[in-house]
Amino acid sequence: MKQGKRRIAALLAAVMMGTCVPQVLPSNPEILVAEAHSGRTDSHGGHHDNKNKSGLGSYHYHCGGYPAHLHPNGVCPYQSGQASGGGSTSGSGAGNSQTAKTEIPENIDLVFDANYYADHNPDLYDAFGYDYDKLLEHFLTTGMAEGRIAKADFDVNCYRENYQDLQDAYGDDLPSYYHHYMDCGCREGRKACR
Repeated sequence: MKQGKRRIAALLAAVMMGTCVPQVLPSNPEILVAEAHSGRTDSHGGHHDNKNKSGLGSYHYHCGGYPAHLHPNGVCPYQSGQASGGGSTSGSGAGNSQTAKTEIPENIDLVFDANYYADHNPDLYDAFGYDYDKLLEHFLTTGMAEGRIAKADFDVNCYRENYQDLQDAYGDDLPSYYHHYMDCGCREGRKACR
């Protein structure tokens, strides 16, 4: 009997952990370092920590294998002043510091392709060319709120129209639809385009 209860409890815990519940956790720029934890990093050397295991908020860095830390003013405290840092940052310094200020979702590639975004938005191409960091910064700070399509197989308006539960939850808050798809909608097999 006890064995059966334990199995049921374990099953319920697994189901609850697998359920998608959008979370917004505040970051605290005063804290710089915390204990390391598991998780892959993105091309900027950082990743999302939605459960805030690090104590640094929902996004932080592990540049060059250093402990979890933030980049105050877009600058890595471990790599400032070093000729080569060993971390995996990309692009030019100006673009990185600007993008580092904005949280980059872990699964951004599900809704964003820089070349597609530039090719299908002439105003952005004229302003930024194919500069990945600047295009991403625009998408995260402005493009999502405008409902711009940044990847061939994700149309936020179609995603919104297909799911009444999302309309009930998010209304006209377009960035929430992008985040829902990245956080769990894709994994749930929800349709993102016509």
